[in-house]
Amino acid sequence: MSQLQINHTILEQRFPHVATQINSLPNEDLSIPLFTEPFERDTAWLNAVQGAIGNGKILFVYGFERGLSIVDLLELYPNHWLFVYEPDERLFRKAVTEYDLSLLLGYSNLYWLSVGDSQLDMMFHMLSSYMMEDLVFIALRKYLTDDMSTLREVKEKFQEYRQSFLVDKHTENRFREEWTRNFLYHLSDVLYTPSIERLFHAFEGATVIVVSSGPSLQEDIEWLKKLRPHALIISAGSSIQALIKHGIHPHLAVIMDGHSVNKKIFASSETREQPLLFTSSSYYEISDQNCAGKIHSIMKSDAVSQYFFGLSKEELFISPTETVAGTAIQAAAYLGAKRIILAGQDLSFPDNKFYADGIEHFAAETTDKIVQEAPKKVLNVKGTYNITDESFSLMKDGVENLIKALPRIEFINSTRNGAVIEGAPYEPMEEMYKLLAPESVDHDAIADLINKINIAADMNKVQDVRDKLIATLGDLSNVRSEIAAIHKLMKKIREFSRTKPAKAQSMVESIEQMWGVIANRDWFSPIFESIMPIEIARFDQVLPVIVTEHQLTRKSDLIYEHLGKLLQDITAQIPILEEMFSESIRRLDKKTDSDAVVHKDI
Repeated sequence: MSQLQINHTILEQRFPHVATQINSLPNEDLSIPLFTEPFERDTAWLNAVQGAIGNGKILFVYGFERGLSIVDLLELYPNHWLFVYEPDERLFRKAVTEYDLSLLLGYSNLYWLSVGDSQLDMMFHMLSSYMMEDLVFIALRKYLTDDMSTLREVKEKFQEYRQSFLVDKHTENRFREEWTRNFLYHLSDVLYTPSIERLFHAFEGATVIVVSSGPSLQEDIEWLKKLRPHALIISAGSSIQALIKHGIHPHLAVIMDGHSVNKKIFASSETREQPLLFTSSSYYEISDQNCAGKIHSIMKSDAVSQYFFGLSKEELFISPTETVAGTAIQAAAYLGAKRIILAGQDLSFPDNKFYADGIEHFAAETTDKIVQEAPKKVLNVKGTYNITDESFSLMKDGVENLIKALPRIEFINSTRNGAVIEGAPYEPMEEMYKLLAPESVDHDAIADLINKINIAADMNKVQDVRDKLIATLGDLSNVRSEIAAIHKLMKKIREFSRTKPAKAQSMVESIEQMWGVIANRDWFSPIFESIMPIEIARFDQVLPVIVTEHQLTRKSDLIYEHLGKLLQDITAQIPILEEMFSESIRRLDKKTDSDAVVHKDI
């Protein structure tokens, strides 16, 4: 067996993403000398590392080379977790081809390994999940010598990623019950509607106007009426209120928000009669009430639906963004838009206004208070400044990042009084009308397409999802019993760690094994990271400390405090989940029975 085969076996077991990455590389001449790492122990470098580590338990090591320095770190710091990133894929491929690294790759405290640019965000995600406070950043001498500017850039990127990660976690926590309920209740509708992925480039070369609900929309309503026969109009979230009020029926309405406030947005029957793209995170009652054709999108962030449908993120197109306009933009791109025009995308408060006229789902005193307390200013398309706040600043960043990610699409900002949007030059609507007058779009273009592709549900898939729901519902009861058994052991663990250490050690091992049985269920992470993201994240952060703690009394205290608290939180969520699962099964059975009646009548 070759060195590569030996190493590949352990990579597939521990770091399958790295094994896949190495397999995808073209066969190149490996005789080229690439390593600079000496075979002798680099004592000076290790001394510098010792001074940098302090009390940190998580080490982010930049560079792998042939693994010699990594071995030194693993041996010198057995109570630390190493997260190792090698930016040079060729270098790593050469190392695993020429050396037997199986022992190194098998070290339990080599916790994570990523290789190449495409896996840097994956590394950042793992680091953000497990680090509690400051990160210990270590670079191999090769990179300290040659790439200091790159190292600084990577550290800055990580800080940005971690900040976004924390914001996302708190957002998930804020909406955790709503989103989990929406994910589960939407399963039935997802099974019986086509996905956005089915509409790939269905309108190749079209111009799409994405309409948001900013104050500038009011000034361009009449132009939108004139433009409807010439471009696809997609309403983002609450903007459908203003469009319908002024007699404009969008070709597609998009909903992403999971809050029940959407009942007010879609209160009129006309709003519910437009073709609808609903994401799996959106408020489920809107999809229930929609009278027209529907398409769905399972979000890349929705691990619940991905589990029940057996999907991977790579099979899905739409990623979560800071604003529903981002969802609409991604949908337009997937439909094949060559040009996307942004309307009502003020991303600020021009003339101290929050929404366009006709947007009425929030009380005026609420929006007035937000405007009055807005602390920032942003350049607008007229060269002056609008007041804005942090929320709109994040939305603006999100839209601009999408524009950068879609370089083949021409973006135009036609929001008359809105913020400047990088990558989308401003052009007024009247100029857009001159440009688009020769183009035409069918009145019911998207509705007709939905009706055309809306084929019968795959009953094998329906049954598979139903079986998973029933199995998970039943297993929740098993988890409750298993948690009770762990709690029973925990009652004496701290006392025994001080009086009967051998018995306490046995109890620790039993608890770890029993917790592993719970946490390693296929459905556990998707469900509980959705319903209690902060609690799971906090436990993940203290986990390295628990695992690497060798003093029995301290380890027992940590298990009692942190795992004990997590198990209490899980137990509290089980009745809520049981109710959600029961309702999800009921909704699926109702949908299936209804579909059977329809087909029988036909």
